[in-house]
Amino acid sequence: MTPTKEDIKKWLKDSGKSREWLAEQCGVGKRVLDNWLSAARPVPSKALLIIQRLMTEKISPIPPQVEIDFTDEEWEVISAAMTATQQTFMEFINSAFRNALKDFADIALQNAAKEKEATRKKFTPVETFPAVAASLDYTIQVAGNTAAGKPSSGETVPQDIRIYRPLEWGEFVLRVNGKSMEPEIPDESLVIIKKYEDYLFPALGSLVVYNEGNDYTLKKLAKRKNPETGKMEYVLKSINPAYKDVEPIAEGKISGVYVETLANWEKA
Repeated sequence: MTPTKEDIKKWLKDSGKSREWLAEQCGVGKRVLDNWLSAARPVPSKALLIIQRLMTEKISPIPPQVEIDFTDEEWEVISAAMTATQQTFMEFINSAFRNALKDFADIALQNAAKEKEATRKKFTPVETFPAVAASLDYTIQVAGNTAAGKPSSGETVPQDIRIYRPLEWGEFVLRVNGKSMEPEIPDESLVIIKKYEDYLFPALGSLVVYNEGNDYTLKKLAKRKNPETGKMEYVLKSINPAYKDVEPIAEGKISGVYVETLANWEKA
């Protein structure tokens, strides 16, 4: 039932609410509210709806910064819709918002499907050809051995092989002996290494050839905190967890950085 002006005045008195407070909830000044409650003019439909909800349903007041900008005719339509659906104002607003989101999502999905179909129709399949193995046109020499375990002798064992590309400046080929870098680099693999002469360390995670004198090993460069000194220090880690790390890097140096494993090669 729509409250009368007398009902509103009595409610304000019984609830201890001031006209200033009610005016704030309606988003107007007290003088405007006083005019509404006088005999001179009716209370606007949208303000009457807010007051009715405050009186009967004890809903949370609408914050002053929120502006509900509907015409009187729009408020009449909203009020009739709420009555028909037996919803409160907030339930009605939330329901309308959810329906709008659902409609938006449906439209977005339809548009995406249309774009996908249009792209499919525009796509022209490219004729494919069977893969051709790279020709082994370049003869190079295996420079020696490097251990994938503890450091071991790296004396040169010359062997000519043919590979698919020429070696670039500073590159050479080593044979890996050991399983500490498996599965990434299997035992007896041939790998291309690039000579490293920088006084700084390579990036962490690089696979490097470390040597002490004539002993060489292939490991992953990492860092760890020394439990005794508390300082960070470089270490050489194995990929295969069954093998120990070489730590820390002390007297030796990094002489090369791993480039790739030769998957396709043959003896010259």
